[in-house]
Amino acid sequence: MDRKPIILLLVDRPGWAFDIVAHSIVKHLSYKYDFIVRYVIYRPDLSKDRFDILYVFFWGETYHRQFIDNPKRVIKEVSSHRWENEGLTPKVMVEKYLVDADTVVVTSKRLQKLLASYCEVYHCPTGFEPASFYYKKERTGHMQVGWAGNQSDPCKGLHDIIIPACQGRFSFRMAGGSLSQKEMVDFYNSIDVLCVASTAEGEPLPLIEGMACGVFPVCTNVGIVPELIKHGANGLIIERSVEAFIRALMWCNSNLQGIRQIGKMNAISLAGHRTWKSVIRNVENVLSHVAKKNGFEKK
Repeated sequence: MDRKPIILLLVDRPGWAFDIVAHSIVKHLSYKYDFIVRYVIYRPDLSKDRFDILYVFFWGETYHRQFIDNPKRVIKEVSSHRWENEGLTPKVMVEKYLVDADTVVVTSKRLQKLLASYCEVYHCPTGFEPASFYYKKERTGHMQVGWAGNQSDPCKGLHDIIIPACQGRFSFRMAGGSLSQKEMVDFYNSIDVLCVASTAEGEPLPLIEGMACGVFPVCTNVGIVPELIKHGANGLIIERSVEAFIRALMWCNSNLQGIRQIGKMNAISLAGHRTWKSVIRNVENVLSHVAKKNGFEKK
């Protein structure tokens, strides 16, 4: 075919993490593909859209199945471990949720290792836009601890881990999903330490954005955490308990100037290897592979 392949990106809702990723893909790959973005929350009639390939961002999504029944045209992304919280093995997870997609994309090497024996899986790490998330200024004053995410999601550990660890001990700030991108940049630059206590996330977007803005991360060992953090060097990887977070944050408070310098280096490091410009080739290779399977010659 002599036209650009048309890729429909199926996202959960506007403004959330998948939507941010989808629009970065559009920004960097529109020279090679035509894109349509649709949101499941609006129940779109996909039969009215002319597209060649469907990229489904949520591994458990089934809405699209009423419109397309050819797995060769479908890419599905797995970016969390919530299926493990359901007690599913990788084999059962693939059979239950990924049978509708010939091609699977994962956002962490941990997920790739889990699923590689059961499906065609590609590692596509998420990047960030350096014009949107960046180190603004030196931190001063007392240590500020922060957390970002969906406050009502129990897997994030806000109410059972982070707040109990900080309450009465450390100055704590949190950012829910209502802040604009500019407000999020200001938030990340207002804190010294970013806490991640998730049980199921594959690639916590606040971790990438926060490190790009110069935070020192204190995290449980989930998803991409060991890909970005070397324990004791540019952050801390700890067990998921109130006591462990208290100990880690006390150490941070005792080494405040040191962690501020490390945070600044984190921003420099991520700008060198984790921007969308640096990682978009992974997504491009997957789209080229699937396009070729569907009759489009690689350009």
